[in-house]
Amino acid sequence: MGNGSHRPELRAILREKQGGRCCYCDVRMRISFKSKMRPDSETLEHLDRRADRGGNERGNIALACYRCNTGRGDADWLTYKTIRRGEHYERW
Repeated sequence: MGNGSHRPELRAILREKQGGRCCYCDVRMRISFKSKMRPDSETLEHLDRRADRGGNERGNIALACYRCNTGRGDADWLTYKTIRRGEHYERW
């Protein structure tokens, strides 16, 4: 992705593949401008976080709603997905 010139094309491809839904919580996302972000706004998400040396390769990028993108913290993507979908439980 580098200079960002592929972002609109990549967003369109991901939107089609994901059916317009968040990769974590499955909510239908809205296309928003940065100045008007809502919890269901569409964002680009690095599945392997950049902080963990994840890169900008297309296979490492998905669309996530703003709520999930900002709420993931340091959880790996699969654990976070199971939490957001209510599939994760803690052992007692």
